[in-house]
Amino acid sequence: GGGGGGEGGGGQDMGDAYRSRKEELEERIRMKKLQKAEKMKRKEDQVETFETMDESFAELAQLLQFRDKEQERVQRSKARREGTQSQADKEMDAWDKEMKEYLFERKVRATDRTKTPEEIAKDEAERLHELESKRMARMEGNFLSEDEFSDISDDDDESPNKKKRRKNKNKNEKKKKVKRDHANPEEMSDSEDEKEDENEVRFTADGLVYVDKHGNVVGKVGDKEAGSDGDDDDDGSGNNSDDDSGSGSEDDSSDEEGASSKKYHLGNSDDEASAPSTEDDDNDDASAIELEVGMPIQGNYRAAEQYAGKENWYDGTIAAVREDDDGKMVYDVTYDDGDVEEGMIAKNVRPRKDGATEADKEGKDAGVTKEEDEKKKKKRKAKLRAKEAIPFVFEVPTTLDALHDLIASHASTGADASLIVQRIHATNSVRLNHKNKEKMQNFYDVLLKRFIAVGDAIFESGNGGPDLGRYEQLNSLTKVLYAMSQDSPECAGAVWSRRLGIFQKALSKRLRDVEVNPLGDACKDEFTAWPSTGMLLLMRALPHIFPSTDKRHAVVTPALLLLGQILAQTPIKTRYDVVMGLFCAGLMLEYTKGAGRVPPEATAFLAGVLRLFADDVESALADGPLPSLGNALKCPQLMGFRRAISDLADSETKNVQLSMEKDSIQSDSNPLAVLNAALCLTQQAFNIIGTSDGGCEREIFGEILKSLLFISGKKKDIPLPSSLRSCLVETARLASSTCASDAPRRPLQRRQGASVKDLAIKTLAPRMEDPSRYTMSKDKGKSQLQAEHDRARREYKREHKAAIRELRLDGAFIENERRKAKSKADGRAREKRNANYSWLEQEQATMNQQVRLGGGLLSGGGIGAAK
Repeated sequence: GGGGGGEGGGGQDMGDAYRSRKEELEERIRMKKLQKAEKMKRKEDQVETFETMDESFAELAQLLQFRDKEQERVQRSKARREGTQSQADKEMDAWDKEMKEYLFERKVRATDRTKTPEEIAKDEAERLHELESKRMARMEGNFLSEDEFSDISDDDDESPNKKKRRKNKNKNEKKKKVKRDHANPEEMSDSEDEKEDENEVRFTADGLVYVDKHGNVVGKVGDKEAGSDGDDDDDGSGNNSDDDSGSGSEDDSSDEEGASSKKYHLGNSDDEASAPSTEDDDNDDASAIELEVGMPIQGNYRAAEQYAGKENWYDGTIAAVREDDDGKMVYDVTYDDGDVEEGMIAKNVRPRKDGATEADKEGKDAGVTKEEDEKKKKKRKAKLRAKEAIPFVFEVPTTLDALHDLIASHASTGADASLIVQRIHATNSVRLNHKNKEKMQNFYDVLLKRFIAVGDAIFESGNGGPDLGRYEQLNSLTKVLYAMSQDSPECAGAVWSRRLGIFQKALSKRLRDVEVNPLGDACKDEFTAWPSTGMLLLMRALPHIFPSTDKRHAVVTPALLLLGQILAQTPIKTRYDVVMGLFCAGLMLEYTKGAGRVPPEATAFLAGVLRLFADDVESALADGPLPSLGNALKCPQLMGFRRAISDLADSETKNVQLSMEKDSIQSDSNPLAVLNAALCLTQQAFNIIGTSDGGCEREIFGEILKSLLFISGKKKDIPLPSSLRSCLVETARLASSTCASDAPRRPLQRRQGASVKDLAIKTLAPRMEDPSRYTMSKDKGKSQLQAEHDRARREYKREHKAAIRELRLDGAFIENERRKAKSKADGRAREKRNANYSWLEQEQATMNQQVRLGGGLLSGGGIGAAK
């Protein structure tokens, strides 16, 4: 009881706790109001103080003299117009102008941070995978709920049919094959049904022609109906129609349907089949009906797969009309339920009597709304477009043939081929997964081969028109190669080094073969020691991928040496050789202009080319700068350069540019383009090298100056055109201004002389500093006594820390030694104890054995074993 009373007396009931809490809150409220009142009082005092100061300032302001700002503004404007401003005013005006320009700059809202290359690559790959998933779903008819068909409109009704017609056209036209050791880079077609018996495109003396499987020429490329499987013997069949003609029949009434529609007569087809009808009285009418793209029909669904010839006729529309491999008419049919059947023969297709689609019937019977009908049509269009579209995700092709197969399967233009290469890189980048490094390294080598192949195709047939666009293909390949080089520089450098080694070995082999094989014209598919156009175009792309200004680079330096070897050692005999040499010289100038190097091979080659246009070519080439030009005296094609230029009219000399295409090299204006290019490169060399080599321009351009003196242009029997004379005068003026320095100078030296610092003997004595004279920056401004005091304090602090550090190390060492000694002693005691335990256990075991044996062995006293 007493314990409970004591507890109750020392506690606090709920009423007291509530009252204390209430009093505390009231106190806080009261203090808050007091603080607020004091703050208002201070603010009022401050306002009164400011008003008092303003009143006193008004009295003082009457005694001050303020400057006239308007007058100063007028004076500044007058000084600005007259140009008498001071330097400070000019700087202030420039600053004001710059600040006012900032007001008109575009203001944007702050965005997220700049993404890393890995994040950008990941986002692009995810986007392509998402698009590919949507495309595959459309192909299978599984339309996603969020698919709004925004890319499908009523205006693209003919787009699938146009692609089908392009497929039929490409089926009859195989792309040309470049006569080199690589596969054709231009086999780009939507068709997957190309057979060996189709006509082939070849280059002959008459140009680009179609050749059948027996080697007979059947027509020229570009002629109407040339290269198709059929002839013009059967005009009524309409099988030989071209995509641009709109119809193959002679009846012009079909033109009203537009150029994109084709009409075929079933009764006159090659297999003499007619469209069947369910009623006997309509057979003749059905056989005479022409089936065209978009026409409502009934199709015998999968007739070849039905049991016992059972027929299942369903409503649909014709998506495309084409010929199969045997020349028979077949039809691609899209059923109203969304299914597609391709290659249906004529007897399994019949026109619908009422001409109405199944969707129209359902709309009339079941009241299907117009929106649902449009959506159904869009689904069919989307399904067809998804099947014909280029995939967004590709596996990495590791060989050139594999890449060409992809391009032939999915691409119809050069832009499509470039898009495929870009998507391969985007979906398999090294930045996505480091395990892709090996296969992307192989793909990098494949792209280099592809680049060379497209470049060789440019030499054979030029750009190829807007469809192929080979120059745009090279630009796209260069961008992809640069991006892959940024992804993995080590892999790119290794591939380029190996490829340059292959180029060098091939050059050495061609130079050895010169002694065995006679030199010829590459434009006529004869042997030449000069590299191909594709290889040189690849070398042109190299400085756009790797830096060319480094003093020594693992890729650019070997490439520059290879170009120098080509210019210095490769013999020249034809126009092709001269054009390739000029391109190499331009490449060397491009490689070296950023680093300020001098390419002597390029200047010597330019001097040799200029001598081919001298007034007296034989005397000019007698002491030529390059031994490779020694064969030029035996080449009438090169010796007649000057005569060929003089025979051209002035109208033919305008806007002539040097081209690496075969037709341009063989043209009559090629000598003019060669001389114009040589003069332009010479001017570029003067501008690049200029006066940057300490007055040695006369030695660098000595051969070029001699070559320019051989071209006077005053010989009446071989005059120069006026445009070339002006270019020659400009080159001579630039040469005289660059190499006109006659001031004495020191002789040229390979290495500069040693300086006094280089000749001084290197001392190995340590440098000692007087600690009493040593001062720190933190002691700057202090008195000598204070500086010495602070220095002593810092030294004491350092010594104190050093002593503590040494004591700590010594303590750790002593503790380690103590622990080692203790561990060793404990180990010896443990071994002794274990030996005693072992002896006792052995004795006990012996006694246990004797007890089990019995026989009075344990009689007697003692604890030992019985004896």
